Amino acid sequence: MQVRIVLLLSLFSMLLIPKIGQASTEKLPIHDGIGGEFAAQSSLGREVRLSEFAGKAVLLFFGYTSCQDVCPATLSHLSSLTRKLGPKADDVQVLLVTVDPENDSAAHLREYLARFDDRFIGLTGSPEEMDRIAALYMVRHDASHGVKVTTHHNRSKPFVKEAYLYSHSQQIYLLDKAGRTRTFFFTGSPLDEMEQAVLGLLSE
Repeated sequence: MQVRIVLLLSLFSMLLIPKIGQASTEKLPIHDGIGGEFAAQSSLGREVRLSEFAGKAVLLFFGYTSCQDVCPATLSHLSSLTRKLGPKADDVQVLLVTVDPENDSAAHLREYLARFDDRFIGLTGSPEEMDRIAALYMVRHDASHGVKVTTHHNRSKPFVKEAYLYSHSQQIYLLDKAGRTRTFFFTGSPLDEMEQAVLGLLSE
């Protein structure tokens, strides 16, 4: 009787092994139609293109420097992720696309992002250029109420005294080494899951 139980357990374990292997090697889907090549002025002081980061995993999101909640929380979360990745973080690029190009100059973006990680790059340009990039990623954004408000109570040092409050999509796009959109995260997404997804793309 005991021998039969052992044999049954062994057979059950053997049946599970392929499933475990399949789950560990399952690739993230490619989201065709979301994203694409673009170029914009950057916090590096020059124009950059998405294709410039070919061979790296890219974490891209939309926000602005006068944001008082979601954007700094997202950048802090991404900073934690890069620390968790260790040396592998050199193969990852974080990009912030501003939804407030009127106030977010390349210099402002550089100073702002350095508070989180000086490897992060900010993208800016004309409103039309930023709208085009947002459209590629199906991002919605607008200046709430159309009235500027004081930035005096901003948690971080504000670059302007007054700014619009923007409502905008909050997802973080994970792009593979070919610049294709593979999955989405949000502020608060478990760092372990984000790390595994990034490392999975880097190993492809």
